[in-house]
Amino acid sequence: MPAADELHPGIQLLLEIGAAQPELLLTGKALTDQGRVMTVMLESGWTSAQLRHVIAGRPLPAPVRTSVGAIIAARLRAAQAYPPPATLTSPHPCGDVLDDERSVPSTPARSSTAPAARTVTEALTYRALVECAGCGVPGTAPGEDLCPACLDWPLCRTCPGPTPRRAHPQGDGRCTTCATTFTGPTEGSTS
Repeated sequence: MPAADELHPGIQLLLEIGAAQPELLLTGKALTDQGRVMTVMLESGWTSAQLRHVIAGRPLPAPVRTSVGAIIAARLRAAQAYPPPATLTSPHPCGDVLDDERSVPSTPARSSTAPAARTVTEALTYRALVECAGCGVPGTAPGEDLCPACLDWPLCRTCPGPTPRRAHPQGDGRCTTCATTFTGPTEGSTS
């Protein structure tokens, strides 16, 4: 194994996270692969504090039904779907924000009647991704802490394409998307 100073920054960060939280320690191919992903994310503008939060900000599912490497990979993929969060300033210093990150100009305060000051992209960047407690993928069934696959919901009988979604077991055999998309204009009308 190469000396620590020869390792990619992402691998070093993963090893630091694993040292602080041994349940998140990766080794071998998983360490190398996810370390490379993290190095690219660091180079694209993510901070080490943000990446620590993406990986270690939530507990692992109990029990872990895949591997810790797969859960970390899913968390990184979910984070990569959006641009790196802009560093915000606050009058209340935060322990994991670097001094040079505090120099970003602050966003002016807005009234509750003013239009939203952020774009759709910014709003999507900051939305909370709820993670399945079973497999770790982002997205749970409504009112549940597991995804429809972990709940063993049946496949939708009307989904087009090669990957059907899952239908609620107490429903009519269609997923929510198919049930709302494929309703005719006269269905449910009394005229």
